[in-house]
Formats: sequence, structure tokens, C-alpha cells
Amino acid sequence: MNGGSTSYKELINQPGISQEEQDRLKADSLLGNIGALLVGRGDLDAARLILLVEESRLEWDGNNENDLILEVHPSDRAAFTSDVVDKLKEVCTEVSNRLDYGVNWVVVREVIPEVGPNWRDLLREAAEGKRPTNQARRLRTAEKRWVEDHLSFTNAGELRVYQALKHIQEKILPREETIGIFPLSNGRVSGRTWEPDVIVTYKGRVGVLEIDGPHHNARKALDTTREHLLRDAGVAFVDRVPVEALEDPQELLSVLRRFLRRLTDTR
Repeated sequence: MNGGSTSYKELINQPGISQEEQDRLKADSLLGNIGALLVGRGDLDAARLILLVEESRLEWDGNNENDLILEVHPSDRAAFTSDVVDKLKEVCTEVSNRLDYGVNWVVVREVIPEVGPNWRDLLREAAEGKRPTNQARRLRTAEKRWVEDHLSFTNAGELRVYQALKHIQEKILPREETIGIFPLSNGRVSGRTWEPDVIVTYKGRVGVLEIDGPHHNARKALDTTREHLLRDAGVAFVDRVPVEALEDPQELLSVLRRFLRRLTDTR
């Protein structure tokens, strides 16, 4: 059951899809299913590590098969010990065989930051403890496509949510009782560093909003694990913005206002 959402099988087999897009979807499907199986088996420590993966892809290994490449931030690489990687390989092979993906190997490697000619300035700022107005897990030197109020976003959906929250902040709520909006702020919970999509403060309470992408199907079990960790760390309420709401301003506003009501009602 997928709650009416489009399945990975349907997405992968849709007419006219490119091989590159098929491989991207297969990699995401593998990662989500690996995480869901680990959660189902009660191996929450390994499952939580899946949430540290910043990008997954299939890569041809030259021996007639693809490997599943998992890229993580350099600060997180040490958490993927040889025992953990062996466990991921075992589960990956099981999932891949059942889905007929032909992937039997997992490689975990560090993300290589995108750097430009100004890399010396960025390193100097990092060494001196300076940082952007919203924390960035990578040295972001590429052209910024989604920027507002000197804050950077990774996609158009995040920017739309920020703009809608800002509308509530400035146009709907009274100035003396409004919300704080903190997009893409790195934070530390027990044993993990994460970057929630948006942290919102309202009436003395803290909530987290996560923004669904178009292929958010196989990670619901991981989302539950992540929510539990955030709640254990003092976050009052965690909610998701469905991808459908991102295309409908009125629906998005309704989702966000409901989030704020539930945030203040949560005890």
C-alpha cells in the first residue's frame, strides 16, 4: 500500500523515461527500501544512517553490473564502518534481487564539495568561524538559483514554503505574536547531525517542517524514526508538506496554518 502515491515501479516504467532517470529512481528506491527493511527488523541504528545519505546513484562498475553509490558529508563518513557497509550490501542485494534491479554492491563515499576560484576565501571564513546566514552543509559556490532575504534554498519547493511562511509571519499574524522561520539550519540530535527543511518557532514552541519531493514513497518508516529522534530532542511537533500543496498556494497556506495550530496544541 502506498496511500495512493505513484509507486517506484510505475515511475520507472513510465513511457519515454530516460535511462538516466530510471537509474536515479532505482537508486532512490533501493535506498528507501533498505532503510524500511532495517526499521522493520528493529535495526534503528543502521536505519538512521540512511538519513545521512545526501545523494544516491547507480554507477557502472565495469564488470557488467551497477553499484549503489551513497554519498555522505565528510563529517558523517566515519559512521559508516565496514560492518555497517557490509550490512547495507546484504540488504541491498536482497532488495535488488526481488526488484530485479541487478545491483549487488554498495559504496559509501564522501561528497566532494563544489568549489570555485574563491575557495580560498571560503576556507578562510570557515577557519575563522564565519558562516552564511543559514548553515550550509557544503561549501556552496555554485550559482544560487533559489535565494530570498539572503537565505539560500536547494529547490523551488523549499522557497515556496518559506515565502508562504513569511506571508503568515508578516501579513496574517500580529507582530507581537508571530513566527520565526529558520530554513536549512543544521542541528544535532542524539548521535546525528541533520538539516531539517524548516524550523518554525511559535508561541514558545518549536516545530519542524519537512518538504516532500515528487518521489517520496519508500521512506515513510525512516521519517517516523527521524520524527521520534526530533521529538526526543525537544521538538514539539513534526509535520510534512505534501508535494501536491507546493503547486497550490491556497492549499499550501492551509497546510501551514494547520501545522501552526497543531504546534500550539501539542503537549
